[in-house]
Amino acid sequence: MEDARVPETEPSGALVPPPTHPPTALATAAPVPPRRWADDAIETRGLIARAVERTLDALDQVGDSIAAAVGLR
Repeated sequence: MEDARVPETEPSGALVPPPTHPPTALATAAPVPPRRWADDAIETRGLIARAVERTLDALDQVGDSIAAAVGLR
C-alpha cells in the first residue's frame, strides 16, 4: 500500500516536479478613461460667467434707473 504513493523516479534517481504550463491569460494595461470632470468644469465656468454677467447687467440697470431718478442723466 505504501509503495503506490511513491512517485516515479528519473533514470538518474532524481524526483521530477510536475511540468509547468504557460499562463493562459496575460495582464495588460488598460487605457486610462477620459476625465469627465474637465467637461463638467467647463460647463460650471460657463454657468458662473453667465450668472455674473446677468448680475452685473441687473446692477447696471438699477444704477441707470437711480441716475435717471436723481436727474444725473
